[in-house]
Amino acid sequence: MKYTFTFRKRFAEEFDNLDKSQEDAILGFLVIYEDYGLVNLSKYKGKISHSWASKGIPKVDFRYAKNNSLWHAHVGLPYYRKSSRGNYLTSDIILHFQWIGKGTHIQIVKLTPHYHSNGRFQLPDHTYLK
Repeated sequence: MKYTFTFRKRFAEEFDNLDKSQEDAILGFLVIYEDYGLVNLSKYKGKISHSWASKGIPKVDFRYAKNNSLWHAHVGLPYYRKSSRGNYLTSDIILHFQWIGKGTHIQIVKLTPHYHSNGRFQLPDHTYLK
């Protein structure tokens, strides 16, 4: 099966301004994605999850994330660490992507800290979804 990806417009414009470690983390995720898709998440070092299931997400964010098919992957920035809640690795920085219809194509949206300073899960705003 062929797995494909595209960068959303705003993210594509920002990609060249990322530092090398950020670019490498994103490209590393995408290499695995092209080989395995999202069928077997054990192929990825970091946890991957749908963003509407994140801890403490307000209802408005839940609807926004679900309606826009937002997912996120922990990409090891600045490093991976074992989660205290499960047998997986997390990181402070996550890569947001859209996985519409759980098909064979994803759209890369934004790289962000996992949480805002107030502890609220961070989602990309609508300008990143165009």
